[in-house]
Amino acid sequence: MVVAGQELRDIWFSARGPAIIIAYSLLLSLLTYLAASNEELNIIDQRDTVNLVTQIAMALAVVVSLLFSADSISGERERETLESLLLTPVPRRQIALGKLLAAVSVWPVMLVVALPYIWALRAGTGLFADAVLSGLVVGTLLVVAFASLGLIVSIFSASNRLSLAVTFFIFVVLLAPTQLPLSGWFGDLITQVSPMTAGSEFLQRVIVKEHAWGDDLHLLIAPAAAALIVFAVAFVAAGRLRLHGSFGR
Repeated sequence: MVVAGQELRDIWFSARGPAIIIAYSLLLSLLTYLAASNEELNIIDQRDTVNLVTQIAMALAVVVSLLFSADSISGERERETLESLLLTPVPRRQIALGKLLAAVSVWPVMLVVALPYIWALRAGTGLFADAVLSGLVVGTLLVVAFASLGLIVSIFSASNRLSLAVTFFIFVVLLAPTQLPLSGWFGDLITQVSPMTAGSEFLQRVIVKEHAWGDDLHLLIAPAAAALIVFAVAFVAAGRLRLHGSFGR
């Protein structure tokens, strides 16, 4: 908790965290204006707009938490502050867990900021509840999975630039299928296996198509499995936290 508290202060009491939230709020404000100001600008259905806002909040939280966790260890190593951190009377796994908790803290803040926009765009209380609850579940699973992935890469990266590049590349590769028209058996396979695609499809069905949660719970398997497996790997890798970022040392 001491490590997490220090990391949280570094994020939220410096320029990084507030600047990200301000830019994110401006983006949501612009989208809400375009969707709700008048009929000429309201170019998509209300449920589609709520889904878009929810997915934007989730995707931005994933990428920000991923980049924060990717910087957590390799950044300390590059700034030459990792040695003093490793000499503190704190187990290595607790150091890594504290940094992971701080990186994940971006998600609840972004979700709270998105609530007024979802409320303003809602077509009824049922839509608001579906969007918030489904976004909370899917977003939490994906943020934990990707933040843990960033931590793993950061632990074994000698360069902070390498850590950020690798994690962002993986995110783009997994995000790409959500922007493509998927059909046939291959499309179904990607939807079931890719955590980003499965999570995005779950939100689409619950928010836009008004499906009951029980109809599409299978789409949560990939995000839940990714969160559990990648977090477990990060927990094991944290025990190998060393001053030099190398798989062989």
